[in-house]
Amino acid sequence: MPWNQDQNNNPWGKPSGSGGGNKQTPPDLDKMLKDLNDRFGGFFGGGNQGGSNGGSPEVSRGFLMTVIGLAFVAWLASGFYIVAADEEAVVLRFGQHSDTKSPGLNWHLPYPIETVEKIPTLAVQRLTIGFRSFADGRVRKMPQESLMLTKDENIVDISFVVQYRISDIEKYLFQIDATQAVQTVRDAAESSIREVIGSTLIDDVMTDKKAEVEAKTREGIQQILDTYDAGIRITTVTLKDVQPPERVSKEFKDVASAREDKERAKNEAEAYANSIIPNARGEAKKKILEAEAYAREVEDRAIGEADRFNSLLQEYKKAPEVTRKRLYLETMEEVLAGADKVIVDAKIADQVLPYLPLNSAGKVEVK
Repeated sequence: MPWNQDQNNNPWGKPSGSGGGNKQTPPDLDKMLKDLNDRFGGFFGGGNQGGSNGGSPEVSRGFLMTVIGLAFVAWLASGFYIVAADEEAVVLRFGQHSDTKSPGLNWHLPYPIETVEKIPTLAVQRLTIGFRSFADGRVRKMPQESLMLTKDENIVDISFVVQYRISDIEKYLFQIDATQAVQTVRDAAESSIREVIGSTLIDDVMTDKKAEVEAKTREGIQQILDTYDAGIRITTVTLKDVQPPERVSKEFKDVASAREDKERAKNEAEAYANSIIPNARGEAKKKILEAEAYAREVEDRAIGEADRFNSLLQEYKKAPEVTRKRLYLETMEEVLAGADKVIVDAKIADQVLPYLPLNSAGKVEVK
C-alpha cells in the first residue's frame, strides 16, 4: 500500500477535516525547525534547556538563514578568478564550452555549475626532437628519434627544436587531448622530418640545404596539426645537429673536408677568372682605342701634308727660284740642326779662337 493511503505513515501529519478525506495539510516549517533545534541540543539557538522545550523558532530560523546566506555569498565569491597576461581562460558549463575570457579579473558561476581551464596561449613552447636537455646542463641523445634514412639510402643523425604556441584555445581543448598535446606535436614533427629527409640527399642535408629542410619540416608539421584541428601554430623549426652515425663519423668528416677543399679551389679559380677576364677585356679595349687613335693621327697627318704640298705648289708656280731656294735652306736647316760638327770657313779660321770641346764626341773640322 502506498504511504499516502496509510494515515499512520503520512509524513505531513493527519489529514484535515472530520470526513477522513485524502486532503493533506502543508508542513509546519516552524515545528520542523523547533524539532531540529531540540534534536541537536540547541545548536541553532534555544533548544531544550534544563528539560524545558523553550526557544524561539524565529531566532533559530533567522540564524540558519544568515548562515545559509553567508555560505551562498562565499560560494558566489569562489567564482572570481584572474587570467594572466599570457593566458586565455575557457569557461565550461557542465563540461560544455560556454565562453572564452581574456586576461584580467573575471567571474564565472561557481562549481559545480561552471569550471575554468586556463591555457598559456601567448607563451611560445619549446620541444626537442632527437635529444633531451636537463637543468644541470646534461644532454642525452635519443637515437630512436634522431636516426633517419636519406634519399640515397644513408643514415643521418638529426637533432632539432620545434617552437609552437596555441593559436585556437577552443580547438586545443576540444579537438585533441590537451594532456597529450606535446606528444601530438612530437609525433607530427618526427613524421614530417622523416618524410623530408627521405626525399633529400645526405650531402644536401649536411651542407647547403638545411634551411630548405627546416622550412619543409615546419610546413609538414603544420599541415598535420591543421588536419587534426589542433589549434596549434608552429613558429620555427631549427636543426641543431646534423651528422652521420657515430660509427662512420670519421669517414664522413674526411668526405666533408674534401668537399670543402673542392669548393674552396673552385671559388679561388672563379675569383682568379673574375680578376683576369676584366683586365684582359680592359687591355683589349685599350689596344682598340690606341689603334683607332693612331689611324686617325696618320690620316690627319697625311691630309695635312697633302694640304701643305698643295700650298707649296701654288707658291712654287708663282716664284719657282725663290721657292726652290727657300725649300733648300729650310731643308738644310732641318737636317743640320742636329749635327755635332762645327765647320769653319778657312778664310776666317785664323780669326776665330780655337775651341776644343773635350767633353764632346764631335770633331772640329777646318776647311
